[in-house]
Amino acid sequence: MKTAKADKRFSIFDPAIRFEHREFYERIVSELNGLLPVCNQGESTAVEISENATEQEQITELMQRVETFSGNLLEVTKKLFDQYYVAKEALHCSILATTAYNKINTLDRNLLERTCDVRWWALETAFSACLAIYDRGRDQARTLAAARADARRGRRGGKPGAEAAGSEPFPPAVLAPLTAFPDLLRGGALAAFREQLDAWSSEAKVSESCREQMTALAITCAELDVAMRVACDRLEDIRHSYTLYRDIVLATGDGRVIANANPETRDRVLGLDISNEPWFAKALETRNGTEYHAQDLGPSQIETQLSLVYSTAVREHSSETGRITGALGVFFDFQGEAALILEEYMPKAGDGSRIEGSFSLFTDRAGTIIASTDPTLASGDMSRVIPRTSRDLGAGERSVRYMVFAGVESAIFSARTDGYLDYRGLGWSSHVVVPKSFLFELASPPDDIGITADELMNSRIIPDINKQTYLRVQDDKESIQLISLNGIVFASKLGKRGGSLGPIFNRITRTGDFVTSRMEDLLREMALGELELNLKALENFSKQAIDLIDRNLFERAADIRWWSTDEYFWNALEQPAADSFHRASDRLKVINGSYTMYRNIVLADDSGNIVACSRTELRNELAKINVSDQTWFQLGMRTARSDEFAVQDIQKSSLEKARNRSLIYSGGVRRKGARQGDSIGVLGTLFDWDTEAKKILSTCLPLDSSGASIAGSAAFYTNAKGEVIESTCEETFPVGKLLELPPKAAGLGRGETTSGIFRSGGRNYLLGSSRTKGYREYVGLGWSAHVARPLD
Repeated sequence: MKTAKADKRFSIFDPAIRFEHREFYERIVSELNGLLPVCNQGESTAVEISENATEQEQITELMQRVETFSGNLLEVTKKLFDQYYVAKEALHCSILATTAYNKINTLDRNLLERTCDVRWWALETAFSACLAIYDRGRDQARTLAAARADARRGRRGGKPGAEAAGSEPFPPAVLAPLTAFPDLLRGGALAAFREQLDAWSSEAKVSESCREQMTALAITCAELDVAMRVACDRLEDIRHSYTLYRDIVLATGDGRVIANANPETRDRVLGLDISNEPWFAKALETRNGTEYHAQDLGPSQIETQLSLVYSTAVREHSSETGRITGALGVFFDFQGEAALILEEYMPKAGDGSRIEGSFSLFTDRAGTIIASTDPTLASGDMSRVIPRTSRDLGAGERSVRYMVFAGVESAIFSARTDGYLDYRGLGWSSHVVVPKSFLFELASPPDDIGITADELMNSRIIPDINKQTYLRVQDDKESIQLISLNGIVFASKLGKRGGSLGPIFNRITRTGDFVTSRMEDLLREMALGELELNLKALENFSKQAIDLIDRNLFERAADIRWWSTDEYFWNALEQPAADSFHRASDRLKVINGSYTMYRNIVLADDSGNIVACSRTELRNELAKINVSDQTWFQLGMRTARSDEFAVQDIQKSSLEKARNRSLIYSGGVRRKGARQGDSIGVLGTLFDWDTEAKKILSTCLPLDSSGASIAGSAAFYTNAKGEVIESTCEETFPVGKLLELPPKAAGLGRGETTSGIFRSGGRNYLLGSSRTKGYREYVGLGWSAHVARPLD
């Protein structure tokens, strides 16, 4: 991780040093410096009371030992403050740099789903059918317009047969649309044109050939009107299932919008010419159904906000390799989603609000702020305030820099995307900005830490140098007590002559006790500060872990709701036959090819028989299985609307004999893909749960100063019963184990977090825990995420 200065040291005069600590330091220095005149007094007294050189040397040696002790302790005090602030800075850097990375990683995971969505939705049969009808109508209009133009030229030239081929000239209401057919896509234009065609062909003097062409065109216009409504309905259904899109647009091959998902903008959007927009042009360049284009934030006629658009070509007959007939563009609600991500995991004030002077923001590859918790930063001159050193990062790289930001001396924690799986990202970066003073605030440790001060001082969360300092202070305390004791014993041997030495050694004892006690207090404060920061960090990481899986499962819920309405599936169930089941399996295979996070997708009829699956090599094996007694099937059959879904929590399934646990989402399939009605079968998706969960958990482990996971740390998920369902450390927290979690962790409410001491397997851990709060309309499964760091 890049830092401003790798050899950072804190002088006691550094502005970052807290007033309380500077005052403490000055008091220690004053006390220790006060020993020097005491020692001088002791040496002078030795000259006065000593009867021989040996006595004087013994007293002088004791005073010199006190002076040496004082100097050493003063040096230890200076280093102690340096250790304290360096350690505090390093821990905050680890936490906040990880937070910055997880924010951009969360966004990348989200955008990966968008690449899957656009490629799959482009295969929807209603879209290719609509585009095919449009192409037919446009060609018919061109042919009719060309015939009328030939007829007019023939009449003007007096050619024989011109009259037979012709008729009365077309009125503008008929002629204009023939030459500008794409304009008919605007609201109501098709119906009006069809009426004009019907009226003119029935009343005017036209040839039979012309009348037939006009009739054919009128029929096509009627079909197109219906097809556009169907396409719009299908797009609306998608948007209802996937609520993080502002719009989804279907465009013709010549760049006209023919359908969209947002009914509120439909009157304005239909018929728009978007042929010059990059997302459309790049979509037409894709070579097959596996390719897509990601258009970075930019303007579009479709909406008033800057648009983040994913697009791909729509091909003839909804195939992956056919002739391109149009394009599909999905307009992601980047601003809304970014606001949710940026606001999370930020340092909070006592009232739960973000601390004053803290910001979270995303920048594009040029370093321009594209989203922020403070909208004013993403506009005008403020959009380029991130320093170049925090912008010019390599993929996955992190950095920490200090600078004045929004008028406040601040620390900026940055991380650049390294993509996710096969999605490489758009070169964006995430930045978390906090006031520099926040890094060094005094600790407010929990009331009951659950371990003794000595256990804490000897724990693994305390840096070795602090432990060594603590031991040295203990030694120094004993040393000065021994010096004083030796001095008092020596003075007593001198009888009355030694009486004047007593106050001197008492003063030395008091000063030594005071200084070492205060240093012990500071070391304990440092230890409690480390404890507090670690507990907060583990809470933060556990919250990120549960939020990431919730977002992922939201996508699974959206997928099943949409896929259940696909024509191939309801057609196979309405007309059961080997060929329709085969086509359904091929369709599922295509879906699974785009959405690789599924291990299998199965279709069951209303009796629970598996009739199709995406893993076609398993089709014969699965065909022997009846799932009518399984939860996912039973709940799926009970769904009555297309916006409903069901889920079977982690458990063993006969659909995956080689797996101990499966997570299955399901949705009812209805006749004709209707939005409401009884289910005639169920579609089930087997999510590759463990692979995805382990990846998420691994990004939420606490890191040391080198960026490596802290040895012995673990992250794991538990279900509502407290049973481990996935873990980064199978040896310590094995899957299937029912843990006796601390009462606070076991009793978390929806969206709550906690932290504390956790004892398991004979070891003590710091444990941060968070329970699901869901995401958007997805309410979650009652799971919790836990991140543990060993204490001993």
